[in-house]
Amino acid sequence: MSVVKVSELKNSLSHYLRLVKRGETVLVCARDKVIARLSPAGDLTASETNDSRWLADLEQHGVLHRPPDKLPRAFQAHRPKAKSDVVAALLKERHSGR
Repeated sequence: MSVVKVSELKNSLSHYLRLVKRGETVLVCARDKVIARLSPAGDLTASETNDSRWLADLEQHGVLHRPPDKLPRAFQAHRPKAKSDVVAALLKERHSGR
């Protein structure tokens, strides 16, 4: 992520647009305060759902990374077994008045 002053952005707009085209986000500052964000528009199609756009935005900003493939069925077979019932413990606590 790049941070640039307005004057520098005006002088080197082509450079910063190339950075955005490559997928980088550019923050624009005026008097040491961020006033704008330049980020790639992407190639959204009409068939994309709101969820897929939302996930793509989160992925682009580095909040999450989606796996390249679906998880194998064996993945859930190896999940840890809980020895206690969390819901029952919560209900017991609520009924005891804590």
